[in-house]
Amino acid sequence: MARVLGVLGNCRRDGYTVKVLKAALDGARSVQGVETELVHLLDYTFGPCTSCYHCIRTAEHRCILPDDMGRNGKGTLWRMVEAANGLILASPVHFWTADALMHTFVERLYPFVWSGELKGMPVATIAVASNQGFQIIANRMLCQWAFTLAMRYVGGLPVHAAYLEEALLDAKYLGLKLGEAALNDARAGRRPPTDLERWLEYQDKPWKVYPHYIENLTMGTFNSDFSLIRRAISQGRFKKTEAIELLRRADEEFERFTHYQSIGNRERAIEHLVKASALWTHATWKEFLEEKLIKAPPPKAYHPIEE
Repeated sequence: MARVLGVLGNCRRDGYTVKVLKAALDGARSVQGVETELVHLLDYTFGPCTSCYHCIRTAEHRCILPDDMGRNGKGTLWRMVEAANGLILASPVHFWTADALMHTFVERLYPFVWSGELKGMPVATIAVASNQGFQIIANRMLCQWAFTLAMRYVGGLPVHAAYLEEALLDAKYLGLKLGEAALNDARAGRRPPTDLERWLEYQDKPWKVYPHYIENLTMGTFNSDFSLIRRAISQGRFKKTEAIELLRRADEEFERFTHYQSIGNRERAIEHLVKASALWTHATWKEFLEEKLIKAPPPKAYHPIEE
């Protein structure tokens, strides 16, 4: 039996978003062997990540906070996510983006980045607007979070309330696809994608990592000469020997990326961009984070949950 969770980030229980989500869950449930559950985040107690990094320092990669997303893996909401074969993330549009409940929930999935347990899990997204719109922007953010968690993006549905009836049919079909993917996850087992596979997969998704990452790494210039990597080298911003070596290798890979991008070989360009990204991440970890985060104790305001 496969299990699909429809996660609702909304402080209203009878809004447009829940109607679309319920239609999607109907679609998922129509797949034989799939059971569904609507999870209203408002019913659970959890707050934002406190950046204590306990989840990094422990082999189990569990959250220590005493709430439904923590308790060292025993939190009610955490265990539901852990046992799922597929997620539907549904959010209303607030301030032209996903709402605070959904944002907080996804933020608290951070330990899964380290454990890798969500890598390859099927996910679908729904964003529903009722005023100016911007449902496309909100859905794009949900897709971005799915990429960050290395989840398999089955599809997304940006909806405006003016077209709610049509959206209900689309949601049912989206749920059907998600249900089929979740059933395969349960039967065949979850296969985490490689970094290259993940970057390539998200080239035709609502949030395309390729242009955004280049923009970020080049400070909006899209010019490798002004990349964060090259500037850090030229300005001597890194002091640790291992970090500097990683930084130099990252610069070499980013230069290869630039070459393949210039001749129109997108796949090879992405291959080297992924390598540059990994090396840059490793270098910054060594220089700025490793010593502080691995050796530092959790904040005094929080303490390990008694078993």
